[in-house]
Amino acid sequence: MAVYRIPYGKDYLDVDINERNLLFYASPVKMSENPDQVRVIEKSLDEPVGTRRLEELVSPTMKISVMIDDITRPTPKKMLLPAVLKRLEKAGVPRGNIKIVIGLGTHRQMTDEEIEIHIGKNNIKGYEFVNIDYKDESAFVNLGKSDNGTPIEVYKEVVETDFKIAIGNIVPHIAAGWGGGAKMIQPGVCSERTTEVTHLMACTLQPVLEVCGNADNETRREMEKIAGRVGLDYIVNTVLDENRNILGVFCGHYIKAHRAGVELAEKLMCPEIPAQADILIASAYPSDIDFWQGCKPYIYAQYGVKTSGVLIFVIDGCEGFCGNAPQHEDTLRKWSLVSFEEQKAAVAKGEIKDIVGINVPLFHSTVRHRTTTICVSRGFTKEDAECLGFIYAGSIEKALDMAYDLKGKDAKVGIIPYCGETLVRLKKP
Repeated sequence: MAVYRIPYGKDYLDVDINERNLLFYASPVKMSENPDQVRVIEKSLDEPVGTRRLEELVSPTMKISVMIDDITRPTPKKMLLPAVLKRLEKAGVPRGNIKIVIGLGTHRQMTDEEIEIHIGKNNIKGYEFVNIDYKDESAFVNLGKSDNGTPIEVYKEVVETDFKIAIGNIVPHIAAGWGGGAKMIQPGVCSERTTEVTHLMACTLQPVLEVCGNADNETRREMEKIAGRVGLDYIVNTVLDENRNILGVFCGHYIKAHRAGVELAEKLMCPEIPAQADILIASAYPSDIDFWQGCKPYIYAQYGVKTSGVLIFVIDGCEGFCGNAPQHEDTLRKWSLVSFEEQKAAVAKGEIKDIVGINVPLFHSTVRHRTTTICVSRGFTKEDAECLGFIYAGSIEKALDMAYDLKGKDAKVGIIPYCGETLVRLKKP
């Protein structure tokens, strides 16, 4: 027997696997050595992709918005934000001309404690700081519609600025292919109505397993068109390892710099596996605070397990079933076991009002029949697991015993320890 460690919230679980059963342990690919964290940020700011340096693009009279993501994203905001603000200061932009905006999308607002932990209050001292409330319809400006008919409603604090900067992180994403880039505009600082349309597009236009890890998809293109209309001028995007070390920073044009970052992310976050497993153990970490985030690793896990296989889905659930987006919890509970076609029909008939919330059940319904899913969680109840069609297990050991009973003692086992940011690929012959 050999012991394999997987993340479980802020802790770890040790998993005993007989070596004859182990098919793969698919952790992110390691670089030979991690770059100096400060130097890699400064070098990227000195050598942006597709634009001039930031300090050459702004002027002291400009009103500037700097958009950052929330607690559901691991972006090293405490390091990146001061570096960007220093460049603006170098260009002579006074603090009073700069707004720091949290691009929450439809997530809940950040608390003071979370702001201190993830951003640092000293980093925003003297700057106007905006913690968006997406429910406040008066806070958004209507910029018309996209060519596809998407209403473009954007937070007015951003629209009214002359120069717009987005700080984010590049990881696999179920709707946009990859995170980062234009996503800070849509859904980051757009209204619920705009987000409803693009999220529904993401769920219905292309099969989700064709979108993950694909930067050239319908939803990403729509997001980038919206960002172009709004006027996203500059991005700072990171690629991180599982320990949150910065492996690369990509600054500049919101499409060109983003694609350069995706190239590195693909090399590091898409490890090859010899075959799909009969039994897959997948930790949802770091997208593991609830199922609103955990839906992503649940989808990513499908690449590593055979159809009709068993998925052991390990999710901490420190915010419960849907604590980070509580306004969508009723929708998840009511619709997650309803078929994809029935959900689509209910949306078309106007029976579902929570269009943003239905995107998780829509994604979920397209893959949940592929596998038998056994859920290990300290934040989910047995009822939470069952409303997703999962079997609840009180421990990883019990889950493995159940899986072997279903697939046999000789079943091949795969492990994805950081499934929230890992897309395994089958090794080419």
